[in-house]
Amino acid sequence: MPQVHYGVVKQSGRWRIIGQNLNVGRYRRRESAIRAARRLAASSGGLAAVLHVQDEDGVLRPPEPADGGE
Repeated sequence: MPQVHYGVVKQSGRWRIIGQNLNVGRYRRRESAIRAARRLAASSGGLAAVLHVQDEDGVLRPPEPADGGE
């Protein structure tokens, strides 16, 4: 099944949502960017969405379902 992948990463002191041809947002808080990425994934046209989130220390965690596993 096709999937869409979104990442939440820190760039220049702000959290951003990235993906193929996508680089949006300038969130102060990581949690705000994660919530926004989940909302974006919910509008992915029925495609399964996967979320990749960077930790505060810069490590990219293993991917997780964008719906939080719900």
